Amino acid sequence: MTVLRGAYEVMVMRRAMSRIMICALFTVSTVNLSRDVASQERARLRVSTLFIGSSLLPFWFAQDQGYFNRAGVDVELIWMQSNLSTSALLAGEVDMIFGTPQVPLTVMSTKGAPNFAAIAAWASASEHWLVVNPAIKSVKELDGKVLATSRPKSADHGYALTILERNGVDGRRVTFLSAGGQSGRVAAIESGRVMGSVVNRYYALLLQRKGFRSIERLERADFPFPPSIFVAARENIKTKRSALKSFFMALIEATKKLKNEKDLNLRLIRKNLRLDNPEIVETAYEDGLTVSYPYFTERQFQVALDLLSRSLGQPIELSYQRIVDHSIVEEVARAGGL
Repeated sequence: MTVLRGAYEVMVMRRAMSRIMICALFTVSTVNLSRDVASQERARLRVSTLFIGSSLLPFWFAQDQGYFNRAGVDVELIWMQSNLSTSALLAGEVDMIFGTPQVPLTVMSTKGAPNFAAIAAWASASEHWLVVNPAIKSVKELDGKVLATSRPKSADHGYALTILERNGVDGRRVTFLSAGGQSGRVAAIESGRVMGSVVNRYYALLLQRKGFRSIERLERADFPFPPSIFVAARENIKTKRSALKSFFMALIEATKKLKNEKDLNLRLIRKNLRLDNPEIVETAYEDGLTVSYPYFTERQFQVALDLLSRSLGQPIELSYQRIVDHSIVEEVARAGGL
């Protein structure tokens, strides 16, 4: 009897262990399946930014506060030199580029231009100042002098030419030295290699604190600075439409709440721009606040073309209707996202 009961208990234990193993395998399979489904459902977008500056505050804020994740899209921000970003977009290495209009519009104005479209725009309160050596008292004194620019025919090259032209200085009589990004141009000014350059307002403040002179601002009431634009291949607008729509819904939501989180934004500026001075961080915050979105208006487009024509030294003919495609942000608007 004892032997039979022992055999019975062993059989029961084996059955119980089998059930436990089956449940464990089912649980593992379910977890793995859930992970696979989640990874399949979550879209991924690679966005190349043409600059690193406080105008990226809406992106940093959206990532830090999880807006993109809640919208169901994984967003990777990749900084690239502007001339490389358009090549990366053409090669499919990024899904969208974001930055000043001059670079993508240059590519879109060439013969056999890629099938790109501007699909949205974010304008910040950014200001751009011509900062000069303290020995320079007026823009006219820059005739025959050397100014720093990031590279020939760049956006900031066009800014400098615009300011020179306003003051009757022939840009052909000014030498432009390629010095790279804003930190490189600041270093060129400080070293005395150049007499000045056009930089944004927080770099201008940094130079002012060292005795340099902010002599003239690019932006005026009759000359609004063009916003940074989003550019995508038209094929991506079709194949990644759902992901792009989720991206803009998240970015718009983050932008709406941006002004209510000043302390957080100051922290994000210190982290991403590696700035420490409280006055300069505050100025960078003011410079980065969004003033208009998400449309690239025809007036902004024309100002961008004007700056581009100055940079290239020749008139540029582009059609607003051919270049701009607001269909995705219009879908977001109809869905109540604005």
